[in-house]
Amino acid sequence: MTTSPPRLDDFRQRISWRDVENSQDLKDLLKVCIREDLNPQKVRQAWEHDLTSEVCNLEGSGTAQLTCREPLILCGAQLADLVIGTFSCDQLKFQSHMEDGTKCEKGQPIGTISGSVKQILAIERTLLNFIQRLSGVATSSARFVSILEPYGVGLLDTRKTTPGHRLLEKYATSCGGSFNHRMGLFDRVLIKDNHLAAAGVDHGDSLINFLREVKKRAKEKLVEVEIDHLSQLLPAMEGGVDAVLLDNFTPSDVAQAVEMSENQIILEASGGINLQNISEYAQARPHFISSGAPVHNAKWIDIGLDWIK
Repeated sequence: MTTSPPRLDDFRQRISWRDVENSQDLKDLLKVCIREDLNPQKVRQAWEHDLTSEVCNLEGSGTAQLTCREPLILCGAQLADLVIGTFSCDQLKFQSHMEDGTKCEKGQPIGTISGSVKQILAIERTLLNFIQRLSGVATSSARFVSILEPYGVGLLDTRKTTPGHRLLEKYATSCGGSFNHRMGLFDRVLIKDNHLAAAGVDHGDSLINFLREVKKRAKEKLVEVEIDHLSQLLPAMEGGVDAVLLDNFTPSDVAQAVEMSENQIILEASGGINLQNISEYAQARPHFISSGAPVHNAKWIDIGLDWIK
């Protein structure tokens, strides 16, 4: 038995904040936030289009605090400076009290915003929306990870993300302790059942030969193949791929695949795995379990913006 499959560490990757803050997609997304909340015209700065603050004739400076109203794993606090900059709120300063990935208890402060009252009110909803949503994903991911860790099994996220928010939601899963699977259709090769069906490939030598050709053409890229029954496992291994996705296997079938593979290839279990059944799959000890549930089942976390002065 080998110590570990080749390229196992390539699956243990996490998106960093630097990957997020330098993203053009995020910059474009923040511009959409400006348009949907403030509908700005070119003659004024975006924040000046807050109708309520304008007719209330609000002036001067103030301070507000972002506060946890329930336990959470924080994600999104570092977006504050980007939101402030994109909304042209040059009279605001954000002071963070904790880092993304930190556990926060009810009542704890996340950070403080100080400066122009009008500018604070202009960015309030957008900033809260991001942090509440992303902290919900991070908190949900952490629940899955806490179940898997005792078994030495890693959690992988999926491409089942909100359109346009993938980078942020995958960053949020990483803050919760998940590893990040492929970003899209461009960075890894994942041969799914429909690829095999379209190629007229299923079992035996045809599967082996097909996978060998794919691996050759993919060069240095990670290559994973999805199988839906145990009879495909050994041909997949002989085909030379880096990983096998066990799709909709029962926990007992996953355990059998782990035994058959003798730790020579990366095994990922996926399909209908949630908080109710994940411990059964963890006991089978594949290298990874992937699930979209930490993202698409995550609830928004209750975080408030409380006026201090």
